[in-house]
Amino acid sequence: MRQLSFEVGPEIQPFSSSCGRVASPARGSLTEVIVSEGSALQPFQLLPALALCNANERWLMWLSPNQAMNKQWLVNAGLEKSPVLHMTTDSRNQFDLCSKIISAAKSHLIVEWQGILTRETRTELRMIAEQNGTHLFLIRAD
Repeated sequence: MRQLSFEVGPEIQPFSSSCGRVASPARGSLTEVIVSEGSALQPFQLLPALALCNANERWLMWLSPNQAMNKQWLVNAGLEKSPVLHMTTDSRNQFDLCSKIISAAKSHLIVEWQGILTRETRTELRMIAEQNGTHLFLIRAD
């Protein structure tokens, strides 16, 4: 079994006129979690992990097919003051919506992926996330 570590990178220094250059943007990432039906892990449980990634610098977004956001989840996770947005999506629009959200570089994202995730789609989402400093969690059913 491979052990994964979760590290939060150093904060990016803002533009400083004294140094005369702009700090390079943080590199984003794609993390894929595969869960079986009835799994103890629920996608909303990853919101605190995203909060650690950004220290409230960006919105935290959660795209899911039909599960409504529960305010108590945010309170229990200590995110009641964090900017969190839940959007309903389905397999017909999830790739386009994800691409637009990631490209805007305004949020980190949890997506409950519906249907098949091809290698090409995964690669494209990873590239967009890395280029825009976005942390993307894809949750898929086994």
